[in-house]
Amino acid sequence: MRPLARHLLVFALLVCPLFAEDEDLNDRVSRLEQLLDKERARGEARDDRIRELEEALQKSTEALAHSQDRRKIEAEIEDYLERRLAEPTAGPSSSRLSIGGVIVGSYRFTEFSGGSSQTNTFLVEERYLRFVYRFSDNVTTRYYTNGSLAELEWHQSDLIQINFGVIVVPFGQFNQRSFPDTFETLSRPLLYLGDEDIFVTPANNPTAVFRSIYSDTGVVLSGSLFGEEGSAYDQIYYALFITNGLVGVGDLAGGSAFSDNNDNKQIGIRVTYTTSQLMKNVRLGVGGSWMSGKYDLNDSLSYRMAGADLLIVIDNVFPRGQGTLTVRAEFVYAPREILAGTLGDPATLINDASRVMGAYVIVEARIDTGWMVYVEVDWLQRDAPLLTNGLIDPANPDDVKSRILRYSIGIVRKFEIGIIWKFEYAYWNFDQGAANAHRISTQIVVPF
Repeated sequence: MRPLARHLLVFALLVCPLFAEDEDLNDRVSRLEQLLDKERARGEARDDRIRELEEALQKSTEALAHSQDRRKIEAEIEDYLERRLAEPTAGPSSSRLSIGGVIVGSYRFTEFSGGSSQTNTFLVEERYLRFVYRFSDNVTTRYYTNGSLAELEWHQSDLIQINFGVIVVPFGQFNQRSFPDTFETLSRPLLYLGDEDIFVTPANNPTAVFRSIYSDTGVVLSGSLFGEEGSAYDQIYYALFITNGLVGVGDLAGGSAFSDNNDNKQIGIRVTYTTSQLMKNVRLGVGGSWMSGKYDLNDSLSYRMAGADLLIVIDNVFPRGQGTLTVRAEFVYAPREILAGTLGDPATLINDASRVMGAYVIVEARIDTGWMVYVEVDWLQRDAPLLTNGLIDPANPDDVKSRILRYSIGIVRKFEIGIIWKFEYAYWNFDQGAANAHRISTQIVVPF
């Protein structure tokens, strides 16, 4: 019996006879013990439930499923805390509005082989506010002041959900978790480099299939089918989307304009399967994505992308049952039509093709709740005509393969107050005679 319980019993034994001398002492002791046991059990059940929900939230952010799954569990925790942990006299929360934000600052140092040139700069990469308003249990709206999200969501059930507005395009494993306070590494994969990650673009070297965060104006129909026990780690997720699509002139520019530049619409689909039933302490996720559209003003240049991804999470890897080991891998094949002028006669245009493909593997070792180390290998390849100042030489029209390799190692520290510090070293190996580069970066992420 706990010390507090013993003190309460002593107090009861001394005081209760003054008011109920005719009551049997053993009965009073028995009832008091029963009441204390009930209160203790209630408190332990509450604590167990909170731990269960917090663990589910942590694991869901690592799962391959849709980002809405995380928001659903967050809402469940919030609702549970409001209903079960409030004082008995307190009424339900009247606020449906949640306001947050993120600030991301970094320092980046880059030196090219031979010391020919370098970058040395502080950056404020992201700074925006997030507004979330819940009209009801089924209808939610979200707005991010950096323009990456402005959507209305109708959640009819786990199987049917519709998001409309400026939405995060559900292609691939990374893009849906590409918000700066969500993905764990400092830099984004080569397949999806953001503007802050690009320090040089050598001629005839491949470029990202699109820049993340890739959001676009359109509509997404999505849903999840769970296992018999309703486990969030045994599910099939699907997403069908129609958006304005990527833009460009003679080649893809890598982003969207939020209003369509032609009469064509981008269509796509994503399907994933996530399970924890195959092995103890192991979660496995596999996914596939596809999308297609036209990107130029004349509706004549097509593109398509197809990808496959893998997620493996191994729990309780380190001593005392702590930590996880996570492996993330993704491959994308992205051919597209291009239009370029002719060397010596730029007005004469040649319609050709550029076939871009790439992959990455990230191994993340979460030693405990505060520390993580990771290693990453990226490969990006382009198979296309050799360009000279953006023009095709008709005397040498054959395709040329070029590639970029990047090797990275990093450390991540999560503080209890929510701030995240990251450090990364990366070696970039370019092709077509471009100088290789060493890059050291450090970053602070402040979510609030």
